[in-house]
Amino acid sequence: MMAETTAQKLETAAQKLEEIYAAAVADLSAVRQELTATAELRQALEQATAIKLKGELQAPSTAAAFPVNVEQSLAKQDTAAEAAAEAAADEAAVAEAATEAAAADAEAALHARCDSLFVEQAFAQLLETLTAALSSGRGAPEQLLWRAARACKKLAEAEDPKSEVRMEHLRDGLEYATRALEAAPELGAAHKWYAILLGTRPGSTADKIKSSFAVKQHFDRAAELDPADPTSRHLVGLWCYEVARLSWLERKAASALFASPPEATYQEAYTHLSHAERLEPGFYANNRLLLAKCCSEMGQRQEARDWLAECLAMEPRDADDRKALQEAAKLRY
Repeated sequence: MMAETTAQKLETAAQKLEEIYAAAVADLSAVRQELTATAELRQALEQATAIKLKGELQAPSTAAAFPVNVEQSLAKQDTAAEAAAEAAADEAAVAEAATEAAAADAEAALHARCDSLFVEQAFAQLLETLTAALSSGRGAPEQLLWRAARACKKLAEAEDPKSEVRMEHLRDGLEYATRALEAAPELGAAHKWYAILLGTRPGSTADKIKSSFAVKQHFDRAAELDPADPTSRHLVGLWCYEVARLSWLERKAASALFASPPEATYQEAYTHLSHAERLEPGFYANNRLLLAKCCSEMGQRQEARDWLAECLAMEPRDADDRKALQEAAKLRY
């Protein structure tokens, strides 16, 4: 009985061992399958990622159970990357716009400062400010260059007509104006100040007559490019007035030197000068003085007296105005 019991126990133990072994084999097989599936999935993901980067995504044959998940995962990654790129681009655009706005504000402030110095007639300080800005590369050079030319012209006017200092200022002014014109051929102010300073260049009668053609051309272009500027229109009228009043001898000399010498009439001068006055009434005492002179030359005495009275009623704002008013005070029409 004892022996049977022991045999039974041994048999039972053997059966249990077989069951345990079978279970272990089954578990090992399941683990192997899981490992294989995991490796296949990893391989499929790697292949899909590589293909996606090349723009040729295809469903991986080794992971048929997972292509939709792979595609969705990659699509989410792409969407997130695109969103991040757009956000970065927006940030860069905002930063660039802010930088441009700050630069524009700084440039506008510089121009306002320079124009304020011009009104205050602080021409030496103005030129110093402009040359410093040009050296540092601040702002559009053409806007600084024509203002520098203007400052040089005003500094020259304060010097003795025959002094070397005056001539140096005029030479510098013409150089600045030339550079402004080269930098911005469509800028009215560049044409205006180039013509003004070109007209001051010393030379023979032939040289002056020859340059007068270029002066008129640039005055016309300045008025065309900046039709709201009364000074440009005034300068066209001034040129016509000066040509109209040439003496017979001067005309003969011009005819001898050029097949087509410069020509203009008092009526043409009056047309441009009155146009300038309509653009900005009372902007310049000399404009009204020239209108009075044109009317006098054309025999329109009453209108000449009217313009003279309007000229004398003005308050001088600078040396040019004072000079015009002094001359007007001596006239009798």
